[in-house]
Amino acid sequence: MSFLDPAAIRLERRDDQPPTLSIAGDLFFNVRIRQAFPLSFESRYITFFDQEDEYLGIVADPEACDEDTSRIIRDEIEWRYFRPRIERVLEMEGRGGTSLFSVETDRGAVKIPMRDLREGMMELSPGRILITDEHGNRYEIPDLDRLDRRSRRLIRRLI
Repeated sequence: MSFLDPAAIRLERRDDQPPTLSIAGDLFFNVRIRQAFPLSFESRYITFFDQEDEYLGIVADPEACDEDTSRIIRDEIEWRYFRPRIERVLEMEGRGGTSLFSVETDRGAVKIPMRDLREGMMELSPGRILITDEHGNRYEIPDLDRLDRRSRRLIRRLI
């Protein structure tokens, strides 16, 4: 694992293209940016890979980078790890072997199709729940206790 000095890296992006990374003057095009620990350290330990998916290095604290680099990292992480937050559970229903979990999220109302509601839910920490639908899309309940009573009751039946 190669830790990169935040002062020695710089990211640039042109016209909605993948970012270009400069590490102490060496350029890497079409860089892929990922979280090393996406569920436990969301805003730390950012890894960089070149266009052949070869590991380039890791930055422990992306906020220590210059402002433009930090912004590009945040944008890439938000795009790659799109995870709407569930704010309310509306309904759970079964149809032909698939369950539909109707919810309101911070991105709008959605029906989450799942083959097995219990298998698609994982409690990451007390009250923090990750839901994965049958297509691999992820949704999060950051704090179960902040949901309304009916929503909490429906979720608790399943976890």
